[in-house]
Amino acid sequence: MHIAIDGKRYFLNSSGLGRYSRNLVNSLLSLEHKEEFFITLFRPKGRVKFDASSYPQLKLITAKYFLPGDIGNGFWRFVKLPKLINAKRYSLFHGPSHVLPGRVKCPTIVTMLDLIFLRFPRYFPMWDRNYYKIMFKKSAHRADHIISISKVTKADLINFFGVDEDKVSVVYPALDDLFTPLVEHQLEEVKAKFGLPEYYILYVGNIEPRKNILRLAQAFDYLVSSGRISEEVQLLIVGQKGWFYKDIFAGINALPNREKITFMGPVFGQNLAGIYQMARVMAYPSMFEGFGYPVLEAMRLGAPVLTSRVSSLPEAGGDAAFLIEPESIDDIASGLEKLINDESLREDLIQRGYKHAQRFTAEKMARQTMAIYKRFVR
Repeated sequence: MHIAIDGKRYFLNSSGLGRYSRNLVNSLLSLEHKEEFFITLFRPKGRVKFDASSYPQLKLITAKYFLPGDIGNGFWRFVKLPKLINAKRYSLFHGPSHVLPGRVKCPTIVTMLDLIFLRFPRYFPMWDRNYYKIMFKKSAHRADHIISISKVTKADLINFFGVDEDKVSVVYPALDDLFTPLVEHQLEEVKAKFGLPEYYILYVGNIEPRKNILRLAQAFDYLVSSGRISEEVQLLIVGQKGWFYKDIFAGINALPNREKITFMGPVFGQNLAGIYQMARVMAYPSMFEGFGYPVLEAMRLGAPVLTSRVSSLPEAGGDAAFLIEPESIDDIASGLEKLINDESLREDLIQRGYKHAQRFTAEKMARQTMAIYKRFVR
């Protein structure tokens, strides 16, 4: 079996798209294969954020084009890549980030993470949402099969694109191996490096309206002002600026307790693991998610989680998350107050979280994906 995979997100993205692609490829190659199994991963031209792991069954093909930037990369993906695929006898092509490159001769699988741009078009620039609407729908109908990362995304594919439910399989994504607990001296190093407070509420994710960060900050500000939580508690926001972030910063800068809110920027690797591990609460009151990686990351690292009872977040959190209505500042505030002050509730959710997060393994994701491949390989 020789699988061709579009590696754009694998090499360039630090968000969920990139993490899914890297986990998928690496976990597939880590399985013990009784039959011969190979992957060809197509790499963008130029500098990349992430290097490919070394496996004897992995081959890299780097894009060649002369046009600059995204224009050149797009031309290569949708014009050159199909020709490269058709020139070889691949068993199957997998597009792990919503899009197939064009018509190819071998069977095709596409992974759909979410259709948020259709539910919340106001959160996306016009050009992006129009491109997504055309390309995602075309790819969903052209693919031989679709992998969805949640039941909610599967339902959206059926409702928005008219896809037959038998054409979609739900395969939950896996957590990175990186997110394992740190020992005490490592935690102290992370705490000193970032000047972390003793008690803090943590948010991890992009800074954009859909993530509901402003309401989270307003709920926190209310709790501090009303004395319902200790003045020692702070709010840390970890993540990079996304779309339409300026109103979020402006709203937070106007809060009376602004000095207790810190934008830390993006943090990765062991540093992020330590920040999760020392959080009093991890708050993720997003308006909509295709899945919600931070929910499981926090659970694996022993932080109790507050998240929304909408979209796929109850799937990600299971019975181990404290669920709130994301549009209600009062509900967010009430949940935060309970998780900060109620030690028995915190401990209960921490223990539930450990157990729940163990269900989302890379091996499980790889085996379920491999089973789908085998259904379509000629």
